[in-house]
Amino acid sequence: MKRGLLFFVVGLLLGGVQTSFSAEAHDGTVMPELFLVTPESEQHRDYLGLSTSPGDKFKVSDIKADILIIELFSMYCPFCQKEAPLVNELYEVMSQSETKGVTVKIIGLGASNSQFEVEHFGETYGVDFPLFPDKDMSMYKALGGTGTPGFVGYRLKDTKQPVNVLRNSGGFYNAHDFLKDVIDNSGL
Repeated sequence: MKRGLLFFVVGLLLGGVQTSFSAEAHDGTVMPELFLVTPESEQHRDYLGLSTSPGDKFKVSDIKADILIIELFSMYCPFCQKEAPLVNELYEVMSQSETKGVTVKIIGLGASNSQFEVEHFGETYGVDFPLFPDKDMSMYKALGGTGTPGFVGYRLKDTKQPVNVLRNSGGFYNAHDFLKDVIDNSGL
């Protein structure tokens, strides 16, 4: 019995690392009201479409995009570190042009990380999209985080309130396919 349980746990752990996921999993829930601090970087403010001043708070749902993907990561997560180049590729694919006329943007939320830690992660792994700390993990919990890396996505366009179109833990193998799945799931 113990041996069977051990193989199950090891298989689950290895399977979680090795398996990719499809962006099909979503639950249609409304985005919780989350507030972040406006970045100092003018490039990040422009990317997000913010008119707020650096240091002021803004509502996440006010980001100018049709779909917003939030990566849940931690500086200390070895899987997040390994996944960083592929997530950077996803950002590049999204930034090159609109896909099917849909604007998709991404931000990172550092679970249990300070501003210093998310900046260190960004510098170490060459992350160009905005990263935000979530030291007390309140936003991570509100978004239903279940591990890192994880991704949640919300359709912001043509909805009264942002609606969930993506909820997954783990990584993905192909940035183009992942983005296509997210857009297809959004109904845009």
